[in-house]
Amino acid sequence: MASRVNLDAMIQREDFATEDGDYTMDLFQNFPASNLEMHSPVRRLLRKPDFQRETNHWSPNQLVTFVASFLDNELIPSLILWKSSTYIFVIDGGHRLSALRAWMEDDYGDGPISRQFYNGEISAEQKRIAKRTRSLIESKIGRFSKLKGLVGTKLAVSDIDAKRSQLLFTRGLNLQWVQGTASVAETSFFKINSQGTPLDDTEELLLRNRKKPIAIGARAILRAGVGHKYWSAFDKEIQAKIEKTASEIYAVLFEPEINQPIKTLDLPLGGTVAPTDALALLVDFLFICDSSQSATNNIASYDDDEKGDKTITVLASALSVVNRITGNAHGSLGLHPAVYFYNEKGKHSRFLFLGMVSLISSKLKNNDSGYFKKFTISRRKMEDFLVENKSLIGILLQNMNRSVRIAKMKDLLEFLIDKYSKDREVKIEEVLEHLGARGRILDITTAATNVAFSDDTKSAIFVRRAIDTAMRCSVCSGLLDPAKSVSYDHKIPVRDGGTGALENGDLIHPYCNQSIKQQIKLVHLTKLPPQCRCHSKPRRWSGVL
Repeated sequence: MASRVNLDAMIQREDFATEDGDYTMDLFQNFPASNLEMHSPVRRLLRKPDFQRETNHWSPNQLVTFVASFLDNELIPSLILWKSSTYIFVIDGGHRLSALRAWMEDDYGDGPISRQFYNGEISAEQKRIAKRTRSLIESKIGRFSKLKGLVGTKLAVSDIDAKRSQLLFTRGLNLQWVQGTASVAETSFFKINSQGTPLDDTEELLLRNRKKPIAIGARAILRAGVGHKYWSAFDKEIQAKIEKTASEIYAVLFEPEINQPIKTLDLPLGGTVAPTDALALLVDFLFICDSSQSATNNIASYDDDEKGDKTITVLASALSVVNRITGNAHGSLGLHPAVYFYNEKGKHSRFLFLGMVSLISSKLKNNDSGYFKKFTISRRKMEDFLVENKSLIGILLQNMNRSVRIAKMKDLLEFLIDKYSKDREVKIEEVLEHLGARGRILDITTAATNVAFSDDTKSAIFVRRAIDTAMRCSVCSGLLDPAKSVSYDHKIPVRDGGTGALENGDLIHPYCNQSIKQQIKLVHLTKLPPQCRCHSKPRRWSGVL
């Protein structure tokens, strides 16, 4: 997805549900830039409805082009506003007004207004895009403060700057007003946004179901519990729980941010935090993790969350799955994202990720704790298979109907775990047949014509080399992800006299340390030839049962 400027802090949101009544009146007919200045009464009244999409869909070039169009008196579509008894709501034109205010405040997602809005939590990517936008503004237009300083003066400046400064406070955007109730205004919004640049499917799904726990939870995670509070109607204690849990899930799924080309295996489990991609993934993720009996794949089937307890339940279920995937809790499998959730070029695979989420979630819902021992026994060989066949799995996904990809990836993982836990070998032909795929097996790569390496190729080189030399757990021989999940193990247990000396320490998966270490050792001991069973301490499992 192309880089987008985050302008969501420029106009506050307000809950439409509190704005009732039928308001018809004489209202102003144009909107000058002065209405957006810091101390303007109109700016203080301005609000976005809570169903308005996040203001982060314009690229830096789009923002600069719009500001230039405003200053050059070019045609700009009318704003559409609705006046309640309390506020002026922007039904259409939120990006336009936000872009102008961002220029006036020199805040493109990284300034004082944005920092306050996000409690200081501004991502590196957001800062990078803001810096690029500011640079484009200064080279093609100039700062607002510069043009404002020229108003009413006769300073020797370029013709274009003089002309723009004269128009700055005399030009107004055209206005249309929605007359009627809040319900009429909301209906108008969805009609307007089905034309022009329409809402994408995820946006419309969340906006129409904005009071459902899945929608609230996805919004909360996307912004790590900061920014606009879609949960502000709940009690303070509930709000705090939502923000804390959302922040924890965000840290696991989206930190650290991905930079291309990849130069580290410390990768986020959920891929990019770009809003459109991340929201679509989060909706599916929360659906899959939801442990409630009424969970379905239809967000509208959920009841509205009036008190916040339903959102907390959804987030708590998601966190339990996340803690099983990674982290330092006792049950954490410490799955390495480069193995399980990324393709051979270092691109995140949402379907591999959600397939694993579906598998783990189903076992947790059924209280099938024994399955994770089976998983660990098969882990080394399964990881080798996934690494060796990443490109073929990608081709397989491309040839599947999108609606079955998550289920098929779950099925793939279960098939591999079942076979390898029984010490059987698996051929790619068996996997394809099991998944219902037909045709010849072709691992197609495009011949390079350029001398220089592309970013994708650089990432692929790094990932392949880094996985080859990555640390492994000495219990299950699976890859370790020490940046996110690791347990410090006593080789000789404390109960047997083991100390905290360097030579007695090792790094293993948290789950291996707490749940399976001794069992794996005993299984390994029984497989040794009789002459090797004289050791007082069982040897560690080599990774092959």
